[in-house]
Formats: sequence, C-alpha cells, structure tokens
Amino acid sequence: TSSVDTGSSFKGFLLLGGFLALDGMTSTLQEKLFKDHKVSKNNQMMYVNGLSACVSLITLISTGELAPALAFSAKHPGFVGDAALLSVSAVASQIFIYSQIKEFGALVFAATMNVRQVVSIIVSYIRYHNAITALQIVGLFIVFAALFYKSIMAMVETPSKQEKAPLMAPKPEAAAESEGLDAAAKKV
Repeated sequence: TSSVDTGSSFKGFLLLGGFLALDGMTSTLQEKLFKDHKVSKNNQMMYVNGLSACVSLITLISTGELAPALAFSAKHPGFVGDAALLSVSAVASQIFIYSQIKEFGALVFAATMNVRQVVSIIVSYIRYHNAITALQIVGLFIVFAALFYKSIMAMVETPSKQEKAPLMAPKPEAAAESEGLDAAAKKV
C-alpha cells in the first residue's frame, strides 16, 4: 500500500501544480482578451461555461456516470434546487470577477482574491472557534503586510502612461484613421 500511497500523492501534487499554474494564468489571459480582442464579459462567460459544461458532460458519459447522476437528481429533488442556487451564485460571482478584470486588470483582481482568502480564514477562525497557531498568525501578518505595502507603493509611485491608459482604449492607429476621416469630412 505504501507504493500506492506514494503514487497517489505524486499524482495529487501534479494535479495541484497544474491547477495552480492554470489558475494563475486565467485572469491574465482574460485581461488580454479584453484588451486585444474587445470581447464582452457575457461573451467570455458564455464560452467558458459552455466549454465547462461540455467537458463535464463528456466526462460523465465516458466514465458511465451520467445515468447514475441523473437518477440521483431524480431521487433527490432538493439537490437540483441546491445545484441551481449554487449555479446562480457562481454566475453572479463571475460577473463581478469579469467586471473587475475588465475595469482594473488582473493584478487588482489577484490582490482582491488574496484579501478575500485571508478574510475567509480569519472569519473561519472566529466563527468555528478553530485554534490558531503562532506560525499561522505570522503568516497572516506577512500576507497583510505585503498587500498593504504594495497598495502604499502603488499610490506613491507615479504610474507610466501605459499603466494610466484604460484597458479598452482605442489603438493608436485606429485613432489616427479616425482623425484623418474627420479632417476629410470637414474639407467636404
């Protein structure tokens, strides 16, 4: 059983590493889509959720679990209601996530998620009376100190022109063409 445990642990670490790498890239790629291709939040949500639904359906079919999953849903109607509520909550959070990435960028979103996770941990300690160790307190302090320092430095440093530019600003060549058309229209 030791070799099985080692194999499972290694596979788990690989999956966790893959998740962290892909999760870290997601908001940056979403920001790039907003910036370079001028896609809407609704468009991104539709394609991401549609692809997720297809992957889930293919997985259920290929593993032979589709029929048992549907039978479980039919037997437990409360589950369907809970799943629907969870889905509505997920859509609402996606709207906020996409809005924040589109308006403020991936870096602000990442900072927001870090603060959310730290606050969630603190609320968990308070709400469920979990014991907290000194090392955990030090870790929380370091995270908050780093986020606070980054926020202060962002206010103190003068942002470059590129940082000040909105994500959805027209490209310079499009603005030049527009000015040329305006000048030609005035001459006529």
